[in-house]
Amino acid sequence: MPLSDLSGKDDPCVDLGRKVREARSRIGMTRKQLAAASGASERYLAHIEAGAGNPSIGVLLDIARALDMAPATFLPLGGEMGAAYAEAVAAVRRLPVAQLGALSAWLGGALAPQTGKAERIVLLGLRGAGKSALGAALAKRLNMPFFEMSKLVEEAYGGDMSLLVDFGGQSALRRHENEAWENLCAGNDRAVIAAPGGIVVDAPLYDRVLGSAHSIWLRATPEDHMGRVMQQGDFRPMRRNPGAMADLKSILAARSPDYARADAELDTSAQPFDATLALLAGRAQALLMQKTAL
Repeated sequence: MPLSDLSGKDDPCVDLGRKVREARSRIGMTRKQLAAASGASERYLAHIEAGAGNPSIGVLLDIARALDMAPATFLPLGGEMGAAYAEAVAAVRRLPVAQLGALSAWLGGALAPQTGKAERIVLLGLRGAGKSALGAALAKRLNMPFFEMSKLVEEAYGGDMSLLVDFGGQSALRRHENEAWENLCAGNDRAVIAAPGGIVVDAPLYDRVLGSAHSIWLRATPEDHMGRVMQQGDFRPMRRNPGAMADLKSILAARSPDYARADAELDTSAQPFDATLALLAGRAQALLMQKTAL
C-alpha cells in the first residue's frame, strides 16, 4: 500500500498488524520463524497481525529487527506528519547506503538559505538568558534597530503568545514565527533580533535563522534563567510546580546541542551586565567583520 494512500482512518493496531503480516509474507517468513527471530511468541504475533495486539516499543523494535525493516515503517505514514514527508522518507530508505552521502551533500546545498546573513545579529537561548536587555543595548551600540520576534508574533496575531498556542496549537505558533522571520529578513539587512527560546524546535525555521543571520547563543545558569524571569514579575514557572527547576534544566539540556550550532556563544552569568555587553559587542563585531572580509 503506498504511504500516500493511508488515510489514518484505520485503527492503528489494525494498520500495524496488516503491515507486519505483509512484511513477513513479502520475504517468505513464517510466523513461527518470525517468533524465533524476534523473541515474541507465535501466539502473540498472531494477535498483533489480527489487529488485536498493541505491542510495546521494545516488541516492535524486535519485530522490525527480525524483518530487517525500519521500525517507523509500521507506524501510520511511516511515523511522519504528512503523506508528502512519508513518501520522501520512504524513498530515502530505499537508497543504497553508498548513495546517502551524496544525497546529504546535495540537500545541504539545495536547501541552504539564499538570503545571506547581511548584517543581522540574532540572539539565541532560553528565556531569561538576557536576550531582550542585552539585545536592546547591543542594537543601540551598533546603531541598529532591535526586534523581539515574540512581540512581532503577538502583534501579528493580535493577542498574547499563550492565547495563540491555546487556540491554534504549536502549528499556528510555528506559522506565525516563520512569517515573522521572513518579514524581518525581507525588510532589514541590519538588525539585532532576539529569537524565541523554542525556535530550535522548528528545525526548518532554525536552519533558515542560522543561514540568514549571525547567531550568538546567550548561555546562563538554570538559576539565573529562573531568577531573571521571576524578576520580570512572571512567577508562572514556579506556581504550583515544585519541579519547575528540574523541568528548566531538562529543557536546557535538550536544546543545548541546537543552541551550540550558533556562530558564537557567551555566558551571561559569568560577569556583570556592562561587562557582558562589552563581550557581546565584541563577538557581534567580529562576526560582522568576517562577513565584510568574505
